[in-house]
Amino acid sequence: MSNIAPTHRNPAAAAAETSTVGTTDAQVFSTTKPVSNVSPLAVLQTILSSPTNLDFVKQYTTDDFIYVSLNYGKPEVKQALPWAGTTKGVKGLVQTFIDVHRYWKVDNFQIQDSFENEDGAAIFGTFTYTSTTLGKTVTSPFAVLARGNGGKLSYVQFMEDTFATVRSFRESGQYHIKANPDGSETDI
Repeated sequence: MSNIAPTHRNPAAAAAETSTVGTTDAQVFSTTKPVSNVSPLAVLQTILSSPTNLDFVKQYTTDDFIYVSLNYGKPEVKQALPWAGTTKGVKGLVQTFIDVHRYWKVDNFQIQDSFENEDGAAIFGTFTYTSTTLGKTVTSPFAVLARGNGGKLSYVQFMEDTFATVRSFRESGQYHIKANPDGSETDI
């Protein structure tokens, strides 16, 4: 089985993200090794080793596979990120990774923490992307939740800082933010 290795194409970003200077024990990375080669964590890592290959990914997913990308279904997010929302079938997962590589150059994708139990796994980390259209670089934490057993996944959910990633495509304009109940407002 193939393990995921950190990808560092931008040395400055990699150094900034992998530094543990000044961290507490709670901030030290804690990746779990899969308990077997068919455990949910092992299968998730295997899928992530070649996520754009539909035939490969199909081997590790159930027929009723569900993929949730960023949210359960918000049309305004889908306008900027067409893969956002819930899809049935493995094609949604694979198309997401194909599109991510079309929309951005992946400068760094690093798993920092991972956990699993008998029917699920989670990985957490950080990525740095540079948009192919505007050349804007963003860094985001990410989290992936996977469910399954018997060497196949039936559910994967991917979360990131969508505000940051969408901003990598923002060419102009401002957001007028009125979030504070005490009345303050800001433009971003």
